[in-house]
Amino acid sequence: MEKIAQKLKCLEDIFKNLGGLAIALSGGLDSSVLLFLAANFLGRKKVLAYTITSPIINPEDLYHARLVASHLGIKHEFIAFDHLSLKAFQQNPKNRCYFCKKEMFKALITKSPYPVADGTQLDDLNDYRPGLKAISELKILSPLKEAGFPKEEIRLLAKKFRLPNYKREASPCLATRFLTGEPITRDSLLMIQKAENYLKGLGLSLVRVRKKANLAIIEVTLSEQEKVLGNQRSIVSFFKKLGFKKILYNLEGY
Repeated sequence: MEKIAQKLKCLEDIFKNLGGLAIALSGGLDSSVLLFLAANFLGRKKVLAYTITSPIINPEDLYHARLVASHLGIKHEFIAFDHLSLKAFQQNPKNRCYFCKKEMFKALITKSPYPVADGTQLDDLNDYRPGLKAISELKILSPLKEAGFPKEEIRLLAKKFRLPNYKREASPCLATRFLTGEPITRDSLLMIQKAENYLKGLGLSLVRVRKKANLAIIEVTLSEQEKVLGNQRSIVSFFKKLGFKKILYNLEGY
């Protein structure tokens, strides 16, 4: 915990140079912990939380964002943004996230009276994340990354601070379910959302349904694969009613 204490002091030094801060609150652990710390170091009246609503955002994320902001007593506002209006995003190239983050954060910057910060953390640098380029270009602050916090430490802090979502797993947007080059449409997003909700209704805690044309690829944790295999017929029937022609199961798990 000594290293964490040093990093918290680093965060405090970052925050004290700001007159106020707006947090892009996704409902996930990273931005939730950042919101808590900003409120702690700056005071709640100098912190705002903004959450994007969009067809690609799972309603569960919006629920958790509202829950955390309310729990912390932070002024919170939802901002509607239609990612599908961006042709470059809809075509789903490899760098799709760049176009998403660029336009989404532009909307937040326009709205906010304060500098805008996001929940990027140290481990995010280990993956291919084209959205980080957009964040850098727009000079979005990433205090958790700057202070050197990895995901494991952020999860520890979320539990220590008793945030209501501290047990929550990562919840990337629904656009991540589309294989590169597969066009992202409203109808397809709805298919995926309904498919995943059905699987969760069977008691599965972490599910992903990938899409390529009329093909669905189901991914769950290895510890829960028996629930999928035990409900094979009902899953196939439901997915075909949604419009999928073939349903596959990823034996490697999620």
